[in-house]
Amino acid sequence: MQKSAKLTAVYALIMDLPLSLVITLVALALANIDAPGSLNGPNFIRMACIAYVVTFFVNFLHAERWGFAVASKYAKPGTFKFGLILNMVVAAVFCVILDLIMTAIGMANSPAGFQFGPYIASCLKGFIPCYIPTLIIAMLWNPVADRCSRAICNEPAPEMGPGAPGRE
Repeated sequence: MQKSAKLTAVYALIMDLPLSLVITLVALALANIDAPGSLNGPNFIRMACIAYVVTFFVNFLHAERWGFAVASKYAKPGTFKFGLILNMVVAAVFCVILDLIMTAIGMANSPAGFQFGPYIASCLKGFIPCYIPTLIIAMLWNPVADRCSRAICNEPAPEMGPGAPGRE
């Protein structure tokens, strides 16, 4: 059984707030090294709002399906190892998409304008520093966001059977 669109949306609203705030802070701190002045209140608020909207829509890709498929090959559902592998995949999907979009927006708004070479370099430079907090947030906040969203939507958690949880 796949998550309903309502459950996915409520989950995204809960899960993505801390993710968007932390990743925006890390990304702007990194940008501030090369472009002093990037890390300021108005820029943080604007970029965090954009990140929140982007992550909301990324949730509808159902990256956890991919994570479940990979984790199922290496660990038993319900174990720490399984959760770690699943969240590693999901965090990677979120980070790649956020990195590409947010870096492009940041560069497009810079005085130098968008340049492809520096764009690729910035994406590569920012991936690991953004990936690590994304993974930590996913590991710590995902169970809370899942429980809260299921309670709000009155949808039970799936059984951990041979198929992916909450999926077909």
